[in-house]
Amino acid sequence: MKKIVYVLSLLFILSACGNDNTTFVDNAYKLRNAKNGAEITLGFDGEENRYFGRAAINRYFGTYKTEGNKLTLGMSGSTMMAGPEPLMAAERDYLQFLPQVATYRLDGNRLILSKANGESLVFEIIGRASSLK
Repeated sequence: MKKIVYVLSLLFILSACGNDNTTFVDNAYKLRNAKNGAEITLGFDGEENRYFGRAAINRYFGTYKTEGNKLTLGMSGSTMMAGPEPLMAAERDYLQFLPQVATYRLDGNRLILSKANGESLVFEIIGRASSLK
């Protein structure tokens, strides 16, 4: 009986500390294989339906809507700092991709954002969205 209680307690603790794999809301992600070695992050605030992150050089933000697996990322704003051209190019491509996102899919710890033409970006979960603020 003690073993069962121990195992159940351990499972409860592990599940409480983990991230939610059933929704992207309130999670933070990092883009896999970003162009030119850029570090690009993306987080979603569920209370205000806002997204935000760092796009290689600048911070960016906007609003989002979901309906089923459809995802609409509203107009975004960003800071306006300059950086090395390869990172600026990666940032430009990424920020131009966002308003074209049509759907999302969760696959374990991955978030896949896709345009209507099937082109996709794959993100890995890195923690809670609050960690990006």
